Amino acid sequence: MKVYRFFEVLVLVPLCLCSVNSVSAQQSGSAASVSRSRAIVSAAPTASAPASSTYYPSTTSYPTYNAPAPEFKIPEEVAVEEFVNYHKHRLPLPKWGQAVAMDTRWGNDEFSRSQREAVLQIGFTTAEVNERTDLRPLNLVLVIDKSGSMADDDKMSRVKEGLRTMLTRLRPNDLISIVTFDYRARVLLPSSRLGDGSAMRHAIDCLVPDGATNLHSGLMLGYAEARKHFQKDATNRVIILTDGIANQGVTNPSRIAADSSMYNKQGIDLSTIGVGLELNNDLLRTLARSGRGLYHFISDYKDIDKVFVNEVQSLISSVAKNVTVRIEYGPGLQLEKIYGYAPTNSNGSVSIVMDDMNNGLTQVIMAKFRTNSMNNAFPVKVRLSYYDVKRKCVVEEVQDLRLIPAESDSCELLADVEVKKNFTIAELADSLFEMSGFARRGNHSQAQNALDASVATAYRRYPNMEDQDIRFILDIVQGYQRDLKAYNEYNRKSSCGGCR
Repeated sequence: MKVYRFFEVLVLVPLCLCSVNSVSAQQSGSAASVSRSRAIVSAAPTASAPASSTYYPSTTSYPTYNAPAPEFKIPEEVAVEEFVNYHKHRLPLPKWGQAVAMDTRWGNDEFSRSQREAVLQIGFTTAEVNERTDLRPLNLVLVIDKSGSMADDDKMSRVKEGLRTMLTRLRPNDLISIVTFDYRARVLLPSSRLGDGSAMRHAIDCLVPDGATNLHSGLMLGYAEARKHFQKDATNRVIILTDGIANQGVTNPSRIAADSSMYNKQGIDLSTIGVGLELNNDLLRTLARSGRGLYHFISDYKDIDKVFVNEVQSLISSVAKNVTVRIEYGPGLQLEKIYGYAPTNSNGSVSIVMDDMNNGLTQVIMAKFRTNSMNNAFPVKVRLSYYDVKRKCVVEEVQDLRLIPAESDSCELLADVEVKKNFTIAELADSLFEMSGFARRGNHSQAQNALDASVATAYRRYPNMEDQDIRFILDIVQGYQRDLKAYNEYNRKSSCGGCR
């Protein structure tokens, strides 16, 4: 989503409520869409290592006799906001006593006749927790898939390393239990205080892949274990790690989701972590969304660091829930696009319901506007509302911005360096989203055009591509660009009988 920078007036209004709802934690941000898109394109055949004789990269000669077209793998989903928020943003931290800091800024608060567009960035940060004792008590159940397929591609080793990393970030008094499942489920480590971690380390060492995938049985046993030790003022969380599709016991995704939701309504949260490409992506995301958690995906050790190291704090510490953002703008301004999320539009405003926020979060919304007049300044108002978990209050914050006509006929759209960076990533991710839509409809030429345009724009803004965060997303987009070019080139040569 897009947002712009620069605020003029800030108002904080804490509205303390008489009644307090139960509070549930959630991870600070999913990265599954990014990680799975990267894994899919990385697994595709390349010029140096073709998967079979039927794949012909653009750098090779193309046969002309009855060879099947190379396969182009389309990413299952592209959540644009996850690409934009994959990296940590450089934004102001909350002040003392403030749960969430909001930072609004334009790419440039001036617009010109030649450039009637404007980019808005709305940023959010929550405080890091320096002392783990500041976090709420934790009742955590790890539900681990140990079916036979977890032996493939070093997946179980990746899971074990991640769990050992998580162990070092937990506290001696945290309640931890481990449930495993293959064709059946069992409690490997009954719920107990972590202590020095020796019991958890031993349980992790005992994980050996074997059998089928009874995901429903493992998940239900995990919830039951969490329910035994449920604490009203604690984080009660189940984390399930799996690499497969349910093929034993209850296998209907709707039934699994419905049974999971019953425990979520009782105050037990759920996060899901997928390992490997052969899994039910939609089910894991649905389960996490219902469970007030987020869905992560592990394809390699970079993902392990992100899920278990960088975000372990946010796994267990909620600071704000029921978060909504509303952008209000008057006549003369047209909202062209919100990058990602699921905005609700009305006349002169747009609302976005955000995920719950946890410690250590940075997040931005990116938006693009177009002006219809050169004669006026345009006011824009951004409203943030959330339930402050620590203060047990609803907090509302309002920031007012103005977009004004430039004195010159032209001006820089992205004068703010942070907006320039995040908007470039948003456009790259959005082109990947558009490419997926075109490719699914069979229009591979337009799909390639979408990627070509965003890649060219990124290099025009960053000729040396010195920013590693942009480079990371660009590499993913260019991987699909490369494979799509090979696919299109092969089909063009085949359609004209191998002509050059």
